[in-house]
Amino acid sequence: MFEATPDDVAQLSDEDLRSLVALLCEAEMRDRGLPVSAVTWGGNQNAPDGGIDVRVALPAGTTIDGFVPRPQTGFQVKKPDMTASTIGPEMRPEGVLRPSIRDLAEKSGAYIIVSSGANTSDSALQDRREAMALAVAKTKSRASLSFDFYDRGRVASWVRHHAGMVLWVRNRVGRALSGWRPMKPGPILRKT
Repeated sequence: MFEATPDDVAQLSDEDLRSLVALLCEAEMRDRGLPVSAVTWGGNQNAPDGGIDVRVALPAGTTIDGFVPRPQTGFQVKKPDMTASTIGPEMRPEGVLRPSIRDLAEKSGAYIIVSSGANTSDSALQDRREAMALAVAKTKSRASLSFDFYDRGRVASWVRHHAGMVLWVRNRVGRALSGWRPMKPGPILRKT
């Protein structure tokens, strides 16, 4: 009954995709008893963001894992397919690593690219991870940076972990479940 598919994720607008990632991060914080205030996002989706659309900034030493793998995690959210060839220029515009990514590396953080336009096979996922590794190869603290790539399938898996977010996604793409809707602004459920 409560299902969101990769195709649902692919139908989200740029702005809705960024909101989804932020709301999922907030849901992770609530599930773990961590402060939701650690999640920051906002502003115009097309405004310069320094390479980070959603940030999780928890105190060093906080135990966390899964879709938010480190206490300091930055998400770059893109609707288009981020291929291996586009990852380098995204992370290193004009050949220079974004300061936000360097900062995450210095804090033993994680940098994650989310692309709803991507539907990767295992080998394509590995190609994208290798492109990310190449982009940070010359950074002094590269070994302490965790990085990953979430395509629409991985985002759908994350959504299915939070029932309220399933409803949120389905409402956004015009597949609302009859009699159910999320309460605004977040993923709390109520029967109508």
